Amino acid sequence: MFRVEISLSDADRLVETIEAMQACCRDRMITPATFGYSLAAARTLFRVDFAETEQAAAFAEHFHGAIVD
Repeated sequence: MFRVEISLSDADRLVETIEAMQACCRDRMITPATFGYSLAAARTLFRVDFAETEQAAAFAEHFHGAIVD
């Protein structure tokens, strides 16, 4: 698995960001293995796992995230 982490500092954009992530996956015909997020006072951290490194890299680039170990 290749995990992408994306940090969102604007909690007001949570729903908008999730919808954009869903649209990105749909448009690129990719399915994440897992999708999760955690809420904190200052930010939201998304964790999205992909089976293929190319999918993870494209998703990370699109949402200004990073592939992590």
